[in-house]
Amino acid sequence: MRKAIVIVVAFVALTVAGCKSKQDQLVELNAQFDSQNAQYQKNCLLAPAEVIQRTQAECKAQRDKMNPLGKKIIDLQNDIAASKR
Repeated sequence: MRKAIVIVVAFVALTVAGCKSKQDQLVELNAQFDSQNAQYQKNCLLAPAEVIQRTQAECKAQRDKMNPLGKKIIDLQNDIAASKR
């Protein structure tokens, strides 16, 4: 009996955790983007010139990682705006 209750509780918890509103998803994506952008700014824009020259490949990789995330944010913002009309 206990095992069945544990399974039901775990299932409900996973179901609720997986049901995020679009606004919650947007907040999460923005937090991820802000974190990555802060790291990018620190490593790739505000670093001394000699460091920037050495880390160009890393900076490109960071930009490539941020671009799809930015696109997801824009798409989600547009989706939220469209649903309000």
